[in-house]
Amino acid sequence: MPITVDVSYPADGVGLIVFADPPRNFGSGELAERIMDAVGEVERAGCKVFVLASDTPGCFIAHWSLQFILDRQAAADAAGNMLPPPVPRIFERIGATSMISIAANNGQAWGGGAELSWACDLRIAAASATYGQPEVGLGIIPGAGGTTRLARLIGPTKCLEMILDGRPISAAEALQLGAINKVVPDDRLRDEAVAWAAHIARWPAWSLEACKRSFVDGRDLPLDAAGRNESQIFGAMARRTDAQTLLREVQARYDAGMDSYDAIGLPRPTAG
Repeated sequence: MPITVDVSYPADGVGLIVFADPPRNFGSGELAERIMDAVGEVERAGCKVFVLASDTPGCFIAHWSLQFILDRQAAADAAGNMLPPPVPRIFERIGATSMISIAANNGQAWGGGAELSWACDLRIAAASATYGQPEVGLGIIPGAGGTTRLARLIGPTKCLEMILDGRPISAAEALQLGAINKVVPDDRLRDEAVAWAAHIARWPAWSLEACKRSFVDGRDLPLDAAGRNESQIFGAMARRTDAQTLLREVQARYDAGMDSYDAIGLPRPTAG
């Protein structure tokens, strides 16, 4: 069956990118290019948040295609190159967009599938989903964030365990480690991912982008430099006329007697 990548807009400010390459969604250059084209499409449509989801039962991306890796290396060897030729860097593309990205894992996300998840800003998983970095068993290493982004998510101890041990972890363990943000029932994954995206998309595009930029910039800076960068971004946001208008509106709600949930527009926690 051919690769399919479909784009829809299920809520205001939200793009839903659904991909499929049955039976296992093995990652490939074509799939990466098609997803990147879809990211560009929702970006041009003015989306603030997008969700990446699979339409192949049981697989987000099982892992990157081994034949794809072999073919790349064969092409490089034939050309006399020591390194494989460049491939679409979907991982960097997703990290670079000002939109907020959410990976919705419906099953197996190993190797490049896990790394695509680590590249996204937020991660939600079905209860039956798994994550893994099994590259060591293939005689290679994770090559798109498994030794870098994952270490920043869960720390060096557990990251080293995952990449040396090779066995996958459950969604529940990934949540406990801080690798992902939410675990939901399998039959609620798509709906919960879109609902979460819709909530985030309620906020101003400029503050979402600035939050992401301060986080990404500061992640690899010494604490004092990260603090200065954060203060500079805060100052730039506070000087915006639209931000000042919003601040005045919220202050007026406080002055009218509203509590913080209603003044800011936050949903109240539900019982249980």
